[in-house]
Amino acid sequence: MKKSPAIWIIIFIPLMSFCSRDMKPSGFTSGKIEYKITYLNENLDHKTLEILPRRMNLVFNEKQAVNNIEGFLGFYRLDAITNFHNRKCSTMLKVFDKHYLFKGRRDEMMCCFDSMDEMVIMETGETKNIAGFECRKAEIKLPGGRSFDIYYTGDIGLKRPNATNPYYKIDGVLMEFELTLLNLQMKFTAEKFQPENGNSHVISMPRNTRTISRDQMTDLLNKLME
Repeated sequence: MKKSPAIWIIIFIPLMSFCSRDMKPSGFTSGKIEYKITYLNENLDHKTLEILPRRMNLVFNEKQAVNNIEGFLGFYRLDAITNFHNRKCSTMLKVFDKHYLFKGRRDEMMCCFDSMDEMVIMETGETKNIAGFECRKAEIKLPGGRSFDIYYTGDIGLKRPNATNPYYKIDGVLMEFELTLLNLQMKFTAEKFQPENGNSHVISMPRNTRTISRDQMTDLLNKLME
């Protein structure tokens, strides 16, 4: 029996809807974003730039996320581990075979990065594609007159992804932004996204990890960067 055009429309529309939901980026709640790091300090010499970190990875699932940066030819690694449920951020520093851990309180900013207090966020209405995601542009204004642009996407399904970083008012995953680590002004630009298994653990703590205070963690990083 020949099917009427109306029947084919009824079959075809649900299929289109299913495919659209399946392919939409907002379906991602776990994955890895790779960022390029550039340094905005004017006083950094070529030798210093050669040993500073050039990449950051953000690995996330619905429960937690970790930003990791390796520096000084792999001699140290800095991990900022955010728990989305309790809005706490722990910072782990690996120096050779030693591991140090600072445990932040609820809603406390991640360790060692400038909190950029009193920032003003101005939405521009502009967008651009970064690493395959449509990103919204916002202008950041800081006390003292400094300003810069950031880009973020709402096409990744995480709740409060910036709960423990200076951009906590931004409801979206940061794809191009700036942070200051101690005295280093760093710009991060997403270059690649890779979906991953959300059931896997993001990070585990080695047994020999030593818990230290925020000030101790800052002092350790300062000595590494002297």
